[in-house]
Amino acid sequence: MIARLPSAMLPLAILLVVNTRLGSLAAAGLIVGAFSIGRAAASPLVGALIDRLGQFWVLVSGAAAQAILLGGFLLAVQDHASVPVTAIVAALAGAATPPIQACLRALWPVVAPGDAARDAAYSFDATSQELIWIFGPLLVSLLLIVAKPGVVVVVCAAIGFGGVALFVMSPVSRGWRGSRDSKRSRLGALGSRDLRALLVTVVFAGVSWGALTFGVAALALSLGSSRASGLLLALVSAGSISGGVLIGARRWSWSTIKRYRALLAATVVCCAPLLLANSIAIAAPMSLIAGFPLAATYASQYILTGRSAQKGTTTEAFTWLSSMFALGISVGYAGAGAASQAVDVHAAFAVACLASAVAALLVLLMRDR
Repeated sequence: MIARLPSAMLPLAILLVVNTRLGSLAAAGLIVGAFSIGRAAASPLVGALIDRLGQFWVLVSGAAAQAILLGGFLLAVQDHASVPVTAIVAALAGAATPPIQACLRALWPVVAPGDAARDAAYSFDATSQELIWIFGPLLVSLLLIVAKPGVVVVVCAAIGFGGVALFVMSPVSRGWRGSRDSKRSRLGALGSRDLRALLVTVVFAGVSWGALTFGVAALALSLGSSRASGLLLALVSAGSISGGVLIGARRWSWSTIKRYRALLAATVVCCAPLLLANSIAIAAPMSLIAGFPLAATYASQYILTGRSAQKGTTTEAFTWLSSMFALGISVGYAGAGAASQAVDVHAAFAVACLASAVAALLVLLMRDR
């Protein structure tokens, strides 16, 4: 949890640093986007390296490199370097991000052997991840009371390195090794047909998440309450945590594929009421409901990724999962923004529902095994 916390803090901290120093939201958005793209692009490569070399040295080297590059980013902003140069440094810092989430998910079969225990671990993982997205931005806000945005970036680097150090001290992490002797496809993790099929559904799930979060924030703004945007987003996360606990605690007779399909369909049903929200009082409980199936949906993705990954490619497979979900989120933001501009803010929720419906239909085509 400590090692993963900067993933929810750094985008906001970088945005604030650039906007404060350069006074340009456009430049801030470009540089934060570069950081995210660098992370998404490099993550599968780093994952493949971990599968071959183990977690310790790759994670520690990545955390150290990111801390140095974040320092370089702060120097670039301080010296008023051009936006393209600053964006390149930010992208390199993103590329150095240690893929803690993928490493953790590769360890769950070791920590929790057996299908039921492993499935419960993935559910807990997905649920606890929501806490990071709640407390990460909150911690940034608290730090800004006593420090400047640049200091917050330094704190993020320190938290990230310290968290990685704690993580790799675990005997489970130090002892984990990918299957070096296994025959790897030239495509790496993407050599698995099952994984490729799953990743297509993950992109559409990401589109749904991006459109939903954009829509919730935009709805609050359109109703004249910018402060309520944070409340509604927190309620989505609270609903996701509640659903993750209630659904993840059960033992299911359904196969994971059937459960994944049903949860995607439930996402459509739970998000649809937001199409009718015309006040904060109505949007609040609807946001809570919209979040209910999300953590359980992501847990199903983790389970299916672990099962469809070929031997020796587990970490890389999970990094592909994160990268494809991030790609979907970006498309969801853009699509929801365009739809809201063309119609009204409620069109963002239509995009979210449509994306989840497409994902559910695609799962119908996947083999049930």
